[in-house]
Amino acid sequence: MRILFLGTPDYAVPSLIRLHALAPKHVVVGVVSQPDKAKGRSKELSPPPVVEAARKLGIPNDAIFQPPTINKTAVLEKLRALAPDVLCVVAYGGLLRQNALNLAKLYPINAHGSLLPKYRGASPIQAALLNGDAESGVCIMKMELGLDTGPVLLRHAIPIAPTDDAGTLHDKLAALSAECFVEAIEKIAAGPVSFEPQDESKASHCAKLEKNSGTINWESSADALEHFIRAMNPWPGAWTSVSLRDGSQKVRVRICGATARADDSELQPTGSGTANAEQFDVICGNGGALVITQIQPEGKRPMSVAEFLRGAGRKYMPQSLWQ
Repeated sequence: MRILFLGTPDYAVPSLIRLHALAPKHVVVGVVSQPDKAKGRSKELSPPPVVEAARKLGIPNDAIFQPPTINKTAVLEKLRALAPDVLCVVAYGGLLRQNALNLAKLYPINAHGSLLPKYRGASPIQAALLNGDAESGVCIMKMELGLDTGPVLLRHAIPIAPTDDAGTLHDKLAALSAECFVEAIEKIAAGPVSFEPQDESKASHCAKLEKNSGTINWESSADALEHFIRAMNPWPGAWTSVSLRDGSQKVRVRICGATARADDSELQPTGSGTANAEQFDVICGNGGALVITQIQPEGKRPMSVAEFLRGAGRKYMPQSLWQ
């Protein structure tokens, strides 16, 4: 099997490494990724993680492609010359039109980080956490022009731990995607394979997260906010603001760790907070409380509430309304 791999961020790296290790039985003949991007204050161009990984694996530079779009005729001609049997696509970050999908002699397949047809779209990991799901997983599907609508070759589920956030679940699903690709390649090589159509009546979608997606709404329930904080960690973060002790201004802070609990203080206004030596308790929309245990003032590192109150937190007014 000749494999053309398409991927860009950290999530795709385990899959590339695992597929490359199948040689000489199956061979990654080319890697397609997004162009280099400017990073940091210097704005120097840096290659995406998949390109860095491909170079470390010894994949030749002339087999690594970073076109602004894969759908240009000249790009497709170069990729077609590699004669790929299968396209393995994971978190590539670009639209593949039909001519690109047709590069595969057999199948273009994609590893999607949800149990399809649930959570089609760009943020399935965060969606599972936001909804408090007990499990997530990976599906290998045959790609078509619709957004994550293709028939499924295989699916594997894993439990979501109570301590999982988007970062830890990301890593688990990235590793699972790699193993699913290997299983799919072996199935296709052995042939014939069958793909199961998705049930459109059960389909749901999740949009791409933006930088402002992490703004906390204290009118939400405590349980929902606990899920929200886990889903927004590590990016874009769950943010709120708290008043300075003199009431002169509000300062943005990121909530890094919190748990929900019931609260019998029904008369306290939503968003009001109390503090002790170890935690903040903030009243939420359903009368429950969010127990905040880790916090990060803007421009500073994450810290425990105890550390925060000994230092930077001394200038805040913990019993003021948070927003």
